[in-house]
Amino acid sequence: MKKQYLTILSLFAFLLTSAIAVTSLNSCSTLNALAGLSRAQFKLQDATTFSLAGINLTNKRSISDFSIMDGINLTKAFATGKFPLTFTLNVAARNPNKPVPGSTMTDFKLNAFPWHLLIDGRETISGNIGSPVALPDGGTTTIIPLQVTVDLKQFFAEKGYEDIINLATVLAGGEGVAKLQLKATPTVGTPIGNLKYPGELTIVSTEFRN
Repeated sequence: MKKQYLTILSLFAFLLTSAIAVTSLNSCSTLNALAGLSRAQFKLQDATTFSLAGINLTNKRSISDFSIMDGINLTKAFATGKFPLTFTLNVAARNPNKPVPGSTMTDFKLNAFPWHLLIDGRETISGNIGSPVALPDGGTTTIIPLQVTVDLKQFFAEKGYEDIINLATVLAGGEGVAKLQLKATPTVGTPIGNLKYPGELTIVSTEFRN
């Protein structure tokens, strides 16, 4: 009986030692995996659906492209002191980490994305995402549409009527993303918790940045 008891104790001790060793190994593997993770990357994909004071800017390249009625409505809006430009700014987000079979270690989620917008180098409005955005691994690009409304007369008060319209048509005419920048401080959800970027990113259209 005593011998059987000692055998059971020995078996229990072996199992306990093995469990501790496996846990340590898993912890080391987890730390190694986390150490090899790359941060999510961002760039400005494009800017679409521009309108100025409610006037669609599609195919508008200069003030001469507006109809007489458009001109009347724009003049009235400018006289009120508000000249809102609205558009969709599409931010491309990419999780560059390679998938690990059977693991969610490389799955990310963008939980917060406080940003402020620069137009021609001038700071304008700020905002955030309304809900978390999944960032699957494997280098897949996820588009995050930001709905932007910025009062051009407020932020470019020194410009006259025609200059502001010219700015709006340049932004809407294919050069929009080149003249836009986002400054943002993302918070990304990882398997071990939220990771807030240590510094503010300047997000542009020419390259992914992290």
